[in-house]
Amino acid sequence: MKGVIVLKRLSKHALQASINWIQENGRQLEQALLQYSFLDGSETSVLEALAEYQNEDGGFGHGLEADFRLPNSSPLATTVAMQHLLHFDQNKQADEMITKAIHYLENTFDKKRGGWYAVPKEVNHYPHAFWWTVQEDGMSLIDHHWGNPSAEIIGYLSHYKSKVKKLNVDKLLDQALNYLLQLKNFESEHEIYCYLRMFKLLPELRTKDVNQHLQRAVQTLVQFDRTKWKEYVPFPLKFVHAPFSETFKIPSEEINKNLDYFIEQLETDGKMSPNWKWNDYLEVWEQAKVEWIGVLTLDTLHTLKRFDRIES
Repeated sequence: MKGVIVLKRLSKHALQASINWIQENGRQLEQALLQYSFLDGSETSVLEALAEYQNEDGGFGHGLEADFRLPNSSPLATTVAMQHLLHFDQNKQADEMITKAIHYLENTFDKKRGGWYAVPKEVNHYPHAFWWTVQEDGMSLIDHHWGNPSAEIIGYLSHYKSKVKKLNVDKLLDQALNYLLQLKNFESEHEIYCYLRMFKLLPELRTKDVNQHLQRAVQTLVQFDRTKWKEYVPFPLKFVHAPFSETFKIPSEEINKNLDYFIEQLETDGKMSPNWKWNDYLEVWEQAKVEWIGVLTLDTLHTLKRFDRIES
């Protein structure tokens, strides 16, 4: 019928190719998440895979964030774990893992910073991408933007406030909001991603001023040029995660173009590859690259599923 827009969908063949790649090459965690989301896998398998990355101190390490191979816990790797755990927090095992992670985050709070450093200096002793190197001032490149990961962590502390024993969560929330609203320039998309995760957990904090500020941040950072999407850029789907979610005035046609782009990538390659690389530890990077392909391919499948862009 004239005027009806037919949306491109990932073919069953391409879906199966992506599933096969993850099952054959991905980490146990991505395999378990894939099984849970697309096949007949269980919560228990996901949590058992994730538990392999949790340390005695409650934090997560062991290369969960594949760009640094630090076995010790780090706040950043712990946020990666929390992004998974919050989906299973009605499960007793997940709840126990979250409780331990919250205690770790409380114990690694830096009073002088009023937040968290992404990684400890021990990261330098293990293979890692150059942007994770901790300098003499105790900061990695990531730490020049306070909200990454502090805003996200404060979101978890507030969401699981009953588990927090040492920190004043309300004071930290005020600090996070004031920091955001005082930002004049938006230089780090990752900082904004962290704030979006915080507000997803705490939608009641999305005041008119906050929404306007987030919209300005997203419009400043988002990259609409699809020729740039093979580079490390914040494309529309980095900010718009599901149908009917906040779009920050990103036009629907741009979201659809981005979905089409990822469908084309999977139809062609059967996987999504990282659009970045390390400068050092190149042998280890080859392994990390394989792990990232599993993470990115699964993330793309999840996105296409949420937007109903997979053939039924």
